[in-house]
Amino acid sequence: MKRCPCGSGKPREEQYDAQGIFLCYTCVDCEKVELSRYRPEILTGYTQADVDEPIEPDV
Repeated sequence: MKRCPCGSGKPREEQYDAQGIFLCYTCVDCEKVELSRYRPEILTGYTQADVDEPIEPDV
């Protein structure tokens, strides 16, 4: 078992954005703080209506 890099000594969990892209490692102690560094739409998903430039389609 690998420990969280926050220093708590607790097991770490991988965190991903809404598109499945790895963001960081967290534990139950630091998850809220670490994920608050990202814009909410990154975590919940977004559409063309949410951005100012075209989103390239998945190939």
